[in-house]
Amino acid sequence: MGSVFSGGGAVQVVGYEMKSGEIIEVEFQPNAGLGFVPWPGTFALAAYLDANAEALGLSNLVALELGSGSCSVAGLTAGKLCKKTVLTDRVEVIDSIGNAVARSNLWGKVDVRVLDWADLEFTMSAFTTQEIDMIFMTDVVYFDFLWKPLLHTLLLLCKPTTQVLWANCDGYPSYTPNVDEFLKMLEEFFEITVEQDRRQLGLGSPNELPTGRVLIRRLTLKDHLLAQEEVDRAMVKGCVRRRCMP
Repeated sequence: MGSVFSGGGAVQVVGYEMKSGEIIEVEFQPNAGLGFVPWPGTFALAAYLDANAEALGLSNLVALELGSGSCSVAGLTAGKLCKKTVLTDRVEVIDSIGNAVARSNLWGKVDVRVLDWADLEFTMSAFTTQEIDMIFMTDVVYFDFLWKPLLHTLLLLCKPTTQVLWANCDGYPSYTPNVDEFLKMLEEFFEITVEQDRRQLGLGSPNELPTGRVLIRRLTLKDHLLAQEEVDRAMVKGCVRRRCMP
């Protein structure tokens, strides 16, 4: 339906009104850290999931979001629409995500779990591909040193039938992500289609660019064996508990 916003004081509230009339709200502080800001991509994906819930069969699916951050409008919207949703991020963001889930009365349908892209060993022990039908991620292409850890996490968690929906801005107020380079990395392992291309303006984020765009892409594995071989190489070359090496 649209976005809602209220200000005043250090903490501000922004949200998304679903087709059902329910309002998903998140709290944030202007100029907070990267994982604590409501970027445009999360609003775009929330609206996409809401509009296409039946076609996507969300009510029968278990979804996992990578890099949820504390302001995941998309993750909370998925929590309303999916059979079960798991929101994940680094340990320092987990309490804030849990608070957002509690405010939305979603405990029981939404779990919050630590998942650090650079720690494949822990991810392998804590998650299984069989429990995940769909993966969401929004505005994850920011720092280039995180691209390979993110790629390897995706390859580890995806099975042949897993659908990945990824919403990413083409620009931010103070940074332009190199999405094309990340796409080159993905294309070796995933079939990629653009599901939606829309303006940032009007999505509801306080960090919109007037001329910016958000693209929602769908990713599916090309070859599960190839993906597993890459994960095995990553484990050997040092993607466990430290930055992945080229």
